[in-house]
Amino acid sequence: MPKTNLHRPKYEGSASWTKFKALMANRFGHVIELEPEESWFEWRGHQIHLDTLTPAAAPKGTLILVHGAGGHGRLLTPLGAVAAENGWKVLAPDLPGYGITITRPNWSENYSEWPELIADLSAEAEGPVVLLGMSVGGMTAFRAAQIQPRLCGVIATNLLDMSDQAIFKAATRWPWLGALSLKVMKTAPWLMDAMPMPLALVTPLDAMTSDPELRTWFKHDPLIGARWVKGRFFRSLQQYVPPRPDLALSCPLLLLHPGADEWTPTRVSLQVYDQVSSPKQFQELSNGSHMPAETPAWLELRDGVLDFLAKIEGNGPP
Repeated sequence: MPKTNLHRPKYEGSASWTKFKALMANRFGHVIELEPEESWFEWRGHQIHLDTLTPAAAPKGTLILVHGAGGHGRLLTPLGAVAAENGWKVLAPDLPGYGITITRPNWSENYSEWPELIADLSAEAEGPVVLLGMSVGGMTAFRAAQIQPRLCGVIATNLLDMSDQAIFKAATRWPWLGALSLKVMKTAPWLMDAMPMPLALVTPLDAMTSDPELRTWFKHDPLIGARWVKGRFFRSLQQYVPPRPDLALSCPLLLLHPGADEWTPTRVSLQVYDQVSSPKQFQELSNGSHMPAETPAWLELRDGVLDFLAKIEGNGPP
């Protein structure tokens, strides 16, 4: 995909990124020393922002980080840096509608482009390619792997089937809001589509982390809790038609679910995981909230990811 570095917004030096790094260091001890390289590429009329972390030596493969519907690619930098320090090239796009990606004029706010973009990015990546998805990004990575057969593995912290109405309701800030949204989707989809909503209102960002300072940042950051998203995105997420009806993959799956996730409990992800017919492995982290930065969950997540990548090295497409 052709890249362009024309004048665009940047994370580097921004108040948002500076505050996040400080919170990671001061609240959890995660010091981010490796800064991503920022670039842009055009995809279906969108200007996609892409973070890249490059290892010191020739890459062992490419790890693509897939964010969820309450964040952006830059938030996954702490985990990406671990992979880069262990020899993997890391890509973290901001998916359409989120982060600082610039969407094409009159974009229809369609979630279906998320797995399609990840599949296309995977097709051009170097060496063995593995996807790592957090939150809704877990299922996005899974569906992208069903589209793109060259992928060598999928890692997920959550597997949320939003087409399941019970799961959709549970994933909203209040179950009654989820139930109301489903009713409006069915009876007046045009109304749902046009309705702009701040993420802090519709998603339970209080459950993103156990740390009170980081919770406050999530709720008020202009790219996260204070970001407004049209209801059309959430309707297309709930009504998404996957590329294939089954839950089979042509590559192995690793589910590393946070053990203290109050937003999406482990049992929710297991509803999907138990139906997957491909080679798979599951580990529940000892603790860890929806974004598992807490110890020992973080250490278990890190080790699980690195062990999985070590098994993939040298076994994927050139």
